[in-house]
Amino acid sequence: MDKKEYFLYVKGKAVKVNEEIYRAYWRITEHEKYLQRKDWKYNVLPFSVFDYDGHFIDNIVDESIDIEKIVEVKMQIEELNKALNSLTEEERDIITAIFFREESLRSIGERKNRSYQAIGKRRDKILEKLRKLLEGKI
Repeated sequence: MDKKEYFLYVKGKAVKVNEEIYRAYWRITEHEKYLQRKDWKYNVLPFSVFDYDGHFIDNIVDESIDIEKIVEVKMQIEELNKALNSLTEEERDIITAIFFREESLRSIGERKNRSYQAIGKRRDKILEKLRKLLEGKI
């Protein structure tokens, strides 16, 4: 019975290999092709495309991102958190309910056994307090 011969080409020359090596080589090769097709499908670029002039880092900077604005907003958020932390527990509960949990004044009033008008007036006083705390900082 004839045994099948397997060859791999290295630098244009056929090199005889056993079946196990032949199959392992093609399994790896096909997997690489599969990954490349996935990259094309999802528009993934290898890092090497950004290093066309030896300045890799300079070539991947996203000019559309305004770093100064991000830092400014982060600082404003930190100041707001400080101001919120200076509120009493009840004040913080009302502000959290209105602005973070989006509860209505009526539902907050029911929970605290107050009218929604009283909660609305309390909200306005708390916001004025926050304005004064943040004045000149934001």
